[in-house]
Amino acid sequence: MKTTYLSGIEIQQMAEAALTSYEFTCCWSRAFQAAAEHATDELGVQPTKAQCATATRLAQTGWEGIKISVQKVVYTPQ
Repeated sequence: MKTTYLSGIEIQQMAEAALTSYEFTCCWSRAFQAAAEHATDELGVQPTKAQCATATRLAQTGWEGIKISVQKVVYTPQ
């Protein structure tokens, strides 16, 4: 399997796989592996470390956004 250029959309798909992995494992190194596995299994390419790191960083940014949005939610008793 060859390494190849991945588009922004493909990197985003890898990031989504990484974020899903992080939600279940709470481990960013496992999320990195999930991004690599997604590229191999779904996209049919062997990703570079830089591509996996970019996807993982996007997932971390997404996770921070989720944390911020949850903090803004105000729960009111019913």
